[in-house]
Amino acid sequence: MTDRASHIRGTTARTNAPADPPTPETPARRTPGHEALRAVLDEDGYRRLVRQRDERGTALGELADLLLNTVAEADRLHGELHRRATHARDRLEDLLNPRLDPVFVPVTGLLQNTGLTTDLHAARFAQQMNQLTLVLDSYQAAVRRTGA
Repeated sequence: MTDRASHIRGTTARTNAPADPPTPETPARRTPGHEALRAVLDEDGYRRLVRQRDERGTALGELADLLLNTVAEADRLHGELHRRATHARDRLEDLLNPRLDPVFVPVTGLLQNTGLTTDLHAARFAQQMNQLTLVLDSYQAAVRRTGA
């Protein structure tokens, strides 16, 4: 089942169906956590990290697991921030729509709590990216120390 557009602009019926995979016309969503990880570790280092994650019970395996979980959370927060920003943009586009009669355009409560929520998500995303940097530094130091 796919998302159906509802009668209220900017909303869709929610389903548990997986999202459609990106096509050449629609680029994949940018994931800054994984991009940063791959940029620092390169492809060989990234594959080694994924293998080390499976080495449960070792310090390096637990650190690799923590690093990949931190990356996943950073990417999740980035997606949430992107959704919030899109919602705020849509609300402002509705306000600035020249086809609407100015008498019916709301002048108060335009963004409701969207601005505050977006600020909170932006701060949480920045915090997660800082944590990613710290965990990545720890992982790299452990790899250098063990020679893995």
